[in-house]
Amino acid sequence: MPATIQPPINEMLSQLTSEQKWEAFQFLWNEVAEEHSDEIEPPAWHSNVLQEREERIARGEATWIPLQDAVKSLETKYT
Repeated sequence: MPATIQPPINEMLSQLTSEQKWEAFQFLWNEVAEEHSDEIEPPAWHSNVLQEREERIARGEATWIPLQDAVKSLETKYT
């Protein structure tokens, strides 16, 4: 049986609308989180960031804001 030649994924994705790309992203995120999380190693820098944050919490230097305020801040920054 002859091999099926498919276009590269970036070529296929570039043809999608923004809404379709967002749906694809959500699908892939859920697929990885639910089905493949044990197969994926987090990047090395993640542990450094987490360690730094834990140290700031332990020293009492961390600041906390309500989730709604954080979301508003990000929306303002990126829209």
